[in-house]
Amino acid sequence: MWKGTRTRMSDDHPLPPPRPAQAFPSAHETGQGIGTSWPSGPPAPLTREAAATIGGQASPTAFVLPPVPGAAPPPITVHNPDLVAGTIQSLTLEIRKRDILEGSPLSRHQIVQDRMVRKGQWAEAWQQALDPDGVHLRQRVLIIVAPRSFGSTTLALHLLAQHTDDRTDIVKLDADWSAPKVGRLPVEEHHAYQLDLKDPDTDRVSSDFLRGLEQHAELLESRGSYLVLTVAKDLWNDHYAPARARFHVVHLLEPPPAQDVVEARLRARDAAGLVPYLHAIDRTKISLSGLDAVEAVRAADSMVLAWQEHVRRTGSSLPVEGPSWTAVDVELAARITAALSDWRDKLDVLFGETALAHNGKDTSLPLEDRCLLLALAVRQSAPMPEVAKAARSLQNIISADHAGKNGFASTAGAVFAGRGLRRRIVDAGAEVDNHDAVVFDQPGYGRAVLTYVWDNYEVMREPLLKWLVSGDDSVEATERVVDAVAALTLRHGSAHHFNQLGSLARTAKKELLSAVMVQAVQDEHAGRHAWGTLYSWASAQEHAATVVATCRRILNTAGVTASQARMAMVRLRRVANTTRDESTRTEVLDAFEKLAQRPEGVARLVTEVHAWQQSDRSGRAGPTAFLALMSVPGGTTPWLLSDEAPSEVNVERALQTLLGDIATAPDAIDRLTGWIKVAAADPDTYTRIRDRLIPALRGQKMFKASMALMQALADVPLEEGTNAAEDFWDRLIDKRVQSVFPLDRTSE
Repeated sequence: MWKGTRTRMSDDHPLPPPRPAQAFPSAHETGQGIGTSWPSGPPAPLTREAAATIGGQASPTAFVLPPVPGAAPPPITVHNPDLVAGTIQSLTLEIRKRDILEGSPLSRHQIVQDRMVRKGQWAEAWQQALDPDGVHLRQRVLIIVAPRSFGSTTLALHLLAQHTDDRTDIVKLDADWSAPKVGRLPVEEHHAYQLDLKDPDTDRVSSDFLRGLEQHAELLESRGSYLVLTVAKDLWNDHYAPARARFHVVHLLEPPPAQDVVEARLRARDAAGLVPYLHAIDRTKISLSGLDAVEAVRAADSMVLAWQEHVRRTGSSLPVEGPSWTAVDVELAARITAALSDWRDKLDVLFGETALAHNGKDTSLPLEDRCLLLALAVRQSAPMPEVAKAARSLQNIISADHAGKNGFASTAGAVFAGRGLRRRIVDAGAEVDNHDAVVFDQPGYGRAVLTYVWDNYEVMREPLLKWLVSGDDSVEATERVVDAVAALTLRHGSAHHFNQLGSLARTAKKELLSAVMVQAVQDEHAGRHAWGTLYSWASAQEHAATVVATCRRILNTAGVTASQARMAMVRLRRVANTTRDESTRTEVLDAFEKLAQRPEGVARLVTEVHAWQQSDRSGRAGPTAFLALMSVPGGTTPWLLSDEAPSEVNVERALQTLLGDIATAPDAIDRLTGWIKVAAADPDTYTRIRDRLIPALRGQKMFKASMALMQALADVPLEEGTNAAEDFWDRLIDKRVQSVFPLDRTSE
């Protein structure tokens, strides 16, 4: 049963079907009086006006008898049950909106434009997902089970884009939950939802969840909507779906052909002229077979990056697509071949055991040169002394980590007896010009070096991260370091290294850490883990500043989705409510005030304040959001006191709460003083604002705040020759006690 607004619908079970038409629900079942206490007596009779409200018009023959004292309420006859059932269903769906998952709307046209390969087993899976006519999805709920990185999300979105009608909105949901719950799945009219279930901690599918999907499919069908779930194979647990189930399961057994995926990706990135180079590469050095969908997309992006580097060096334009290989640029072909190579054979030699080749040269790099190669891989191009300094810094970190104290692994004499720095740089694959500037013009090779070390030397991961976050703060270096750190920590699509990185960079490199986390939350595979890490960090004092910086960047990013903004606000709220550090609270306020300068940010702050006032929950997030709203730009009349202010915010009540709290009163008084200073130039506006504020300043807890405000207003002159402090004092202080609390009326 519902009990006002405090009872929430179960997350574990779907909503029950509407009652039979002959039984009209009671008042508490329809939600009448939500937000008020329930009467203790019998329900009031249904009047003609109420019937008109529910059914559109009152039936002239429908009537009710007055209740008999002590008797049970008489039955109510309704002659338009279909309309009542529709009203109940709409109300039910409206109530479910309170805690459902949110997501990002996607462009149907853009999905179709991003080409998808449909060959082999993918073509079979496509047909299995459709009805016998091949027009619509086989069921309202479709489940695609596939190993990670096979591209199941792409398949799901293309099915929805190509086999739902144009009036259906496509929405990619964010699974922001602790476990799959049918009660949190949205059911809007004419919507096609896609949801990834790939987190082993929060997305494991249960039998109860699948049973709930049966009834959820009925709701979707009644609203003309669809849901496609993509489930990681290791989270499926061999669930058996009956043949007559209202959901359909499709298994992807293999990724799409890698070469076809690369070609499709190149065309989608308007780089079709690179397709001939895909056929011209040396097959003895490059093999695309065995790549999954994610790796194939990365290969295509590497080709585009190699072409962009080629353009910067030669000034050439993008090649025109054509069947003839004679037009292939040899230098560009070599660069693309290098970009697509994983370099493992060469790196196996460079990072192998120390041994002499037949020509007497040691083919394995010593520790000093391995550090040098990593420095080149991160910086690409830099002055030679800077590269040497970075390499030595890494060597120092490795040696200190091993020995427990500072010290190099080799003596100065041993280093001096070896090759010189220029020779070592050249042997590592870079060039040195006449001005001692190093150019390591192999971005693909650089990434391969970093990932090779990361994957093959687990003991090196912490020293490598420590070294990356300890470098210089030049803009170019920071950008390259952020990209390198993000690539490594996100490599395996998990959250394992976020806490390790956070402990290394939370103090001196807060901005670098937040930049990495911004990339992390936008990553398709590790985004959920990154959001979870930020949530846990939000209540940890040592990480709170990083959370604020990260969420602030996300909220100020152009094109931020509603789901991302909501999750960022949740984490800022958690910081505000749990931190004990005033500087961190100030940072939250600064982030909120930045939001208050844009309409979409104002709407998010209004939602925060409304939720605070509706729930009567304690904490600093709601008051902080209201303080930020007090800074919304306006004219002589403050925005919160103007006709544009939202009705769901109770300004007087919020001001009383803030002024009655010693922690928030100074900020509130400062902003109120600013309001009154601006309005004082217009007597009518000043009078309206003063009369709105006077009630909020009265009360048992308001005396200290009122006196502090009047003291601040002593310098605000009015046209009558007095000041605002005297005006407020005359209206706030009772005449009988004004002599006890005199106000100094002498002008300064």
